[in-house]
Amino acid sequence: MKTIQGVNIQNLEVVIKGAKERSDIDLGALTLSVDDREFILDVVQSYSDVTEDPQGNPIIRINCDLEVDEDIFEDCFYNITKEDLLDKNLVKTLYIGGDNDFEVQSILLHFDIDRQYYQLSIDEE
Repeated sequence: MKTIQGVNIQNLEVVIKGAKERSDIDLGALTLSVDDREFILDVVQSYSDVTEDPQGNPIIRINCDLEVDEDIFEDCFYNITKEDLLDKNLVKTLYIGGDNDFEVQSILLHFDIDRQYYQLSIDEE
């Protein structure tokens, strides 16, 4: 399996407001790219927790396990480096689709580089 040398991807956390059911939300691939380098991870499993905001709107917090899927993303070079993850020009997107009208509150990628913890804010694709 492809990895980023020196990087331990821990999980991806997605917080969504307004979705009534977890099944209304379709989580796809996380794409990380800078210059001509790219790395794609697919959501392979997720765990959900539903709460409410002070106005009674549902908030769904989804923790995702990510893996490389070379069969689906066969054109990806998987050549991003640990330094690229901290580059200010890094493009970070996650595909989120679904049948419901909801608002993505936040998407955070949690990882460590050589045992130093980081989190990246990810954009919705």
